[in-house]
Amino acid sequence: MSEKTIEVGKLRKSYGNFEAVKGIDLNIVPGKVNALLGPNGAGKTTTLKSILGLVQYQGRISVLGKGIDEVRSRISFVPEDKSFYDSLTPEKAVRMCSMMLDSFEASRAIDLLNNFDLPLRKKISSFSHGMRTSVYLSVALAQDAEIFIFDEPTWGLDPLRRDEVLEMIRGLSDRGKTVLYTSHIIPEVEKIADVFSIMYKGEVLFTGELKGLDDRFALFSLPIEAKIDRDGLLAIVREAQSLKVMTEEREKVEEIKRIEGAKEETVDLESFFSLLVRGNKNVL
Repeated sequence: MSEKTIEVGKLRKSYGNFEAVKGIDLNIVPGKVNALLGPNGAGKTTTLKSILGLVQYQGRISVLGKGIDEVRSRISFVPEDKSFYDSLTPEKAVRMCSMMLDSFEASRAIDLLNNFDLPLRKKISSFSHGMRTSVYLSVALAQDAEIFIFDEPTWGLDPLRRDEVLEMIRGLSDRGKTVLYTSHIIPEVEKIADVFSIMYKGEVLFTGELKGLDDRFALFSLPIEAKIDRDGLLAIVREAQSLKVMTEEREKVEEIKRIEGAKEETVDLESFFSLLVRGNKNVL
């Protein structure tokens, strides 16, 4: 595995007057599950399309230290739009992929399709959303790629299938593969991600390891009338009955603790995400 996987610098992408991605930097950690977490419309899919060379963009992107066209065969991809194989049956899709893709194991794909209980000779266009997702996952996971990129890989799946797929993705990392996937579902990211980036309105608000959030950051609930200097705060949000503040500076923690009525709360991914998105950069 190359030490370099995906490196993104100052990436910008606009559609007409709408700037979908606003000059982001992103470095994907090799051999780990990297999650791009954000609400719909955050720019996650546009970022993946830029990385894969599917749209024109401004900025710098390298994949495995090269341009995407030189290494495309070393990447497996599940797109957000899962309609590419619609005119085929799963059986014919596997046959086509065997001819087009390097390091593709057809027998593995058939095993996965059977595991998902998919009819092999029925047109994919007649499948439900979850069934189409399962076809794409079966094809993607049958490739011996170095990098796996998944755009909303549990879209349309029932809870049991979702957990099964997440375990499959986690298993890729256990085998030393690099994974980049997008999601707007916080419990999914908590379950399998090693590293996560929060994306919102075309910007990356944070990138870091999932493990140890509660050790690194401190979250407090303060009386609504509390006065606090915003310097040193990562986020501050006014709620109906309280003021929520978050910081990673120890000196700031001691300052907050001296405020009458201050109550420290647990920092998990849900609270961290909510505070960053709602109170990005100290905005009330």
